[in-house]
Amino acid sequence: MMVKLRFWIPIFIAAFTSLLISQDSTSSNLNQPEQIKLNTYVEASKVPLNRSVILHIELSWPGQLNKYQIQPVSQPILTNLLLDGSGSENRLETMPDGSLRSIKAITYRFRPLEMGMAYIDGIVVKYIARDSGQEEQLSSQRIMVEIEEPVPEPGESGVKSYVYLALLIIFFSIVFYFIIVFIRKRRQAQNGLAPRILNSERYLNILSQEVDPRGTNLEEMTGKLSRIFREYLGKEFDFPAREQSTQEIIKQLKQLDLDETDRQNLQQVMEKLDIIKFAGRNIDPNDFINIYGAIETFLIKRKQQQELIQAESKEEK
Repeated sequence: MMVKLRFWIPIFIAAFTSLLISQDSTSSNLNQPEQIKLNTYVEASKVPLNRSVILHIELSWPGQLNKYQIQPVSQPILTNLLLDGSGSENRLETMPDGSLRSIKAITYRFRPLEMGMAYIDGIVVKYIARDSGQEEQLSSQRIMVEIEEPVPEPGESGVKSYVYLALLIIFFSIVFYFIIVFIRKRRQAQNGLAPRILNSERYLNILSQEVDPRGTNLEEMTGKLSRIFREYLGKEFDFPAREQSTQEIIKQLKQLDLDETDRQNLQQVMEKLDIIKFAGRNIDPNDFINIYGAIETFLIKRKQQQELIQAESKEEK
């Protein structure tokens, strides 16, 4: 019996000693003050190019603000960002159990440089416990931010809408204008109001294209000149000038409402053409130029008179 007791006594002593040490250790951990905490975060992980990246740094600890001396925090190392401003504040909060919690908050505002990824390297915060004078430091992890396409500024989308609306109005106004012009021209053509080419203008063009007043083959040129002018007289004054003789044409001209000078010039032209046709002699180039010039002058004068009458008629309407 004594032997058994001697065996268990050392075991009880060791167990009791271990229990005492454990209680002392637990009591020591409970009495140790809570350490300072560091929290860093950005307000958004994706930021438009024309907006700011906001970084928050928060240090918190239980107790009064003067419990720790926080060393100045250096500006973080940046990639694709530029410092645009910063600020800080200290505040004291009361916890639900009545204890106090101190908070030191630092805010940085960064401007993105270009689209893509941006980085804020880890931040190191150093502090000193005033009661012990011991210096410690905390560090944060690297933060990534995605820089996206810029967004419209306030009021910008409204301005763009007005611009697009104005452009649409101008476009449809132009289209509407051309539709109206097309319809008017079509109606004028249907009602016979389309501009009519004057006989004098038409035969001036034919004359310049088919007859060369300084050409070498004057016999051929004279025949063309006579034919063109007779054709014009027949269409302009409505009588068969191509089938009539020179005397019949002169008789018709006397019955028309023409200026006396024009009538005499035309009579001379017809007679000279008749002489050239039946005389069978060489044509004098000067005579041909004079005949051509007289016919051309008459056509130009008739064209001007008729254009003036058309213009006066439009003004009256």
